[in-house]
Formats: sequence, structure tokens, C-alpha cells
Amino acid sequence: MNIKIHRPALNKFFLIFILLVTIPQMSSAKRRPSWVKQRPNDPAYYIGIAMSPKTGDSREYVKTTRAQALKQMSSEIKVKISSNSVLHQLEDLGTFSEQYEAEIRTSVEQTLEGYEVETWQNRKEYWVMVRISKEKYRRMKLMELDRAKSHAYSYFMDAQKAIDEDHDVFTALNYLSKSVISIKDHLEEDLTYRSVDGTMNVGTETYRFIQDIFHRVELTPVKKKYLLSLSRNEQTPIEVKAKLYMKNGENIPLHGLPLSFEFTKGEGVLSEQSVTGYDGIAKVVISRLISKRKDQELKCSLDLSEIKKDAEDEETLQVLDVFFPEKLTPATYIGLELKKSSAYLETEEMIFGNHSGQEPFLSSVKTLLNKSFFTFTDSKDDADYLVTMKSDFRKGEEKKGNGYSLFIVFADVSISVVNAKTHEEVFSDSITGIRGMRPGSFDYALKDAEINALEAFRQKIISRMEQLEM
Repeated sequence: MNIKIHRPALNKFFLIFILLVTIPQMSSAKRRPSWVKQRPNDPAYYIGIAMSPKTGDSREYVKTTRAQALKQMSSEIKVKISSNSVLHQLEDLGTFSEQYEAEIRTSVEQTLEGYEVETWQNRKEYWVMVRISKEKYRRMKLMELDRAKSHAYSYFMDAQKAIDEDHDVFTALNYLSKSVISIKDHLEEDLTYRSVDGTMNVGTETYRFIQDIFHRVELTPVKKKYLLSLSRNEQTPIEVKAKLYMKNGENIPLHGLPLSFEFTKGEGVLSEQSVTGYDGIAKVVISRLISKRKDQELKCSLDLSEIKKDAEDEETLQVLDVFFPEKLTPATYIGLELKKSSAYLETEEMIFGNHSGQEPFLSSVKTLLNKSFFTFTDSKDDADYLVTMKSDFRKGEEKKGNGYSLFIVFADVSISVVNAKTHEEVFSDSITGIRGMRPGSFDYALKDAEINALEAFRQKIISRMEQLEM
């Protein structure tokens, strides 16, 4: 029997069939999942759920919602500080321990991985749920910790070999810095490591090993004090010797140890930082002194910049700073004494039109010059420079008020510096019209003028003389 079905009826049949199949699926897609309706209470999982309204750029609210969900999940993870952790065992860590503990939560959030993600959205809302099995998280953290301890132990043993067999302090410290970086994210955990040689806490032992090396390294200047000149052409080498004290009492010179030099008193231009030679001596050159002060000082210390260059971020650098404390870093101080030019001084001080015998003002100026520039001599033949100074203090007016008088004194000061060998004037300057003013008498006003003139000399003339090479 032949059944004939009209095409319009067939098309209508398929349309109905498709609608019957897709409508439940569309309804299911819009249906809110149970975790959106009510937060799951599953003791086997850490869970984080967040929702954001669908406004603005979709990439932004997707990113923000996921970040909020992760933050919520990380807040469920309780971080415990082990009693065998570096933070508890080493009192020297001080305030760093408190800061580190405060930042652990952020660290957990940033290092979370291996979690599941579910999303749901409608026209107005975007939802994200993240979760991770507590057991999976525990195993993952345990694997990370074991890997970190293994790496740290390996670097520790390499450092031990570098010291005991090669006497190479720089290499040993470099290995120890890598050991620190290996465990930097686990300082709150028990870092006890078991090997064929026994057990050790790689955190505390690394810290103590670094301190032990610092205590056994000694830096000493070849000369306690160096005599220097202000001349730009004088290259003054400063030498420091580095040695390592061995456990048997022997001390050996350290080769290849980087040292840094800096002015702690005074100022000058130094050559590039130095590395010790086979004799254990490192040299740095003071190319030029800038400060004119008589007593200056250099600090020479173990240069850890190369050791810390592997720090990828500020947090890692902070941890390295804690394990390599600056206060314990081997250092020494070298005294520098400025070899000042000799000068023969001629002075003339006038006070109210008369020559002053004691010349109190110019005596104070001489003290300033002696402190910064010259060693004065009584012989012209022995002098490098001839210095001439003049001062003139003049009475001004007397201003009478109601029951009192105000007296005014004016001062002029000049200085000339001549090269005693070439007779060339190398410096000349003057200040004029400096005023002193006091009630009572011109003598009181004179004292004020002397004070003001000395300060003006220091501010204007001394600052200019510091630019000269004398």
C-alpha cells in the first residue's frame, strides 16, 4: 500500500520534532545550578563562589569574578606555622616573621593551581565557582615542599664542598642563596630533610651556615690610614686583604672575592669595585677627592650584589636580605687623612678705623681655612700658597628710639690666594656691606657684624673655594 505524505505536512512534523528536542535543552541551560542557589557544604573541598553583574567589557567581569572566587577559596585554607619552621626557630628574623605571616594568605592565593572551575550566566549575572579537593591540595603542597627541601639540601651540600675543599667563599654563598630561593615559599613549614647522612632543617642550617661564613671571613686594610691629596691627577690605591679562618685555626687568603667600597665620611670618586687576587688583596683607586674635610673614611664590605641578582621580585630580594643580614656582612673601615696644601698667611683687620692687634674676626676665618684647605706655615719659602685676607668694620649710624638707641656696624671682607711657585692668583673674592645691629653700643653691634660676616664668608667664599684644586 502506498502512503502519500504531503511535503508541507512533512516540514511541519520536523519543525515540531526539533522544538521538542531543543526546548528542554534551552530550559536546562537557563536553569540555575544548585551551587548558585545555595553554597555547597562539602567538607572534602575548599570552595570559592563569586558573582559579578554583566556590565562593561566582558573580559573584565570574567577576570574579576574568577579572582574573587579564588580569593574566597584561599581564605578557607588555614595556614599553620610549624614549630620547626624558620620563623619560629630563629629569633634574629624579628619583624620579618610578622610581616611574612601576614603575607602568607596572599601567597596562597597567588600559587593556587589544579583547581576545578564552573561558570554560569544569564543576561544580567556572571557566576564562577572554583574548588579543589582538600586531599589533592595537601598532596600537592607536600610534593612542592619535598621538592623545595631536596633542592635546598643539594645547594647546601654544594656550598659545604666549596668552602671545605676549594675555600671559595663567593661560590659557597652563591649556592646558599639558591638554597634560600628554593625554600622562600615554605618558611612557615617544617623544613626538616632526611638524607642518607641523617636529618637536618635546611632552613635554619642554611641561615646558620651563612652566618658562620660571615664570621670566618676577615677584611683588613693593608694600611690603617692613607694620606691623600686633593689633586685630580693623583691616583691613590687603597688595599684591603681578605682571609678565611679555617676550623683548624689556619687562615688562608681568599681569591676572587668581590668587595665594594664607599665613603662613610667625606666624598670622592672611586674606580670600579674590586675583586681579590691570589694574595687575597683587592684594590680600589680614589681618582679624586671631592670633600675638603681633613678626616675621611672608606667602608669596604663583601659585595653581595651578584649573589642577590637571581632575585626575580621584591619579595625574593627581601627574603635574601633577611638570610644575608647587612649588619653581619664582613666589612672594615679605612681612615683617610687629607694632605692639605701649606700656606703663608698675611692679614689686616681694621676696627673703627684702627688696626686690630688680636684680629678676632680673621682668626676665626683662619680656623675655617685650616679645617678645610690649608696647613699654615710661618715660612713663605715652605708655602704652596700665599693667602692675603683683609677685613674692615666701620661704624654706621645710631638710630635713636623711645628710650633706647640702635647701633649699626658695617663689614667688608676680602681674600686673595696666590700660587707661591708661579705667583699666579688662583682665587680672589670679597663680601661687602655686611651689617650688624644691636642696642646699647657700637661694640655690641660689632659682635653681631662679626657673626654675620663669618657666616657670609662660609656661605659664599668657602663654597667657591671648594670648587678649586688646591
